[in-house]
Amino acid sequence: MRTLGVLFTAMRDQHRTRQELSVEVTALRKQVADLKEAMLARRRVEDALRHAQEQLRTLADSAPVGLCLLHADGTPVVANRPFANLLGYDSPAELQRIASTFGIFGGPAELDRLRCTLQSGSPATLLFRRKDGQREALQIVGAGWAEAGLNAVAVRRDDTALPRATPRSA
Repeated sequence: MRTLGVLFTAMRDQHRTRQELSVEVTALRKQVADLKEAMLARRRVEDALRHAQEQLRTLADSAPVGLCLLHADGTPVVANRPFANLLGYDSPAELQRIASTFGIFGGPAELDRLRCTLQSGSPATLLFRRKDGQREALQIVGAGWAEAGLNAVAVRRDDTALPRATPRSA
């Protein structure tokens, strides 16, 4: 019985006036409104970022040269559609999936040649491995060091290399 009396006293001491409850409810409503506004602002920023990424992808895919960002070991991080198409892939995603296992260079010496090109800045033609396993000479038209040990490469078909095989006309 004594415990019940102590509980009643504790509850009576915690009782708040209507004014205090009204102030607390108003503060909670303001917090909810602020959270909703922050959520909407974040959603707007995410939408703007997604739109900017789509524009960047469109720009990269419409470039007249193949663009690729490579890890130091030569595996592709990201590439544009022209780069994937030069190597016979249907999409940059397919290039990344397959090339991360098999590589994109025609041989181990090609990666070393790329490193020399990066250091010297002189133009070079490197052999790349196509999806079908054939080797293709592509001209490095631009290369540079990117962040965190990544290499940026711009390539195009080397018009001075041996002629490509053409399909026979029927």
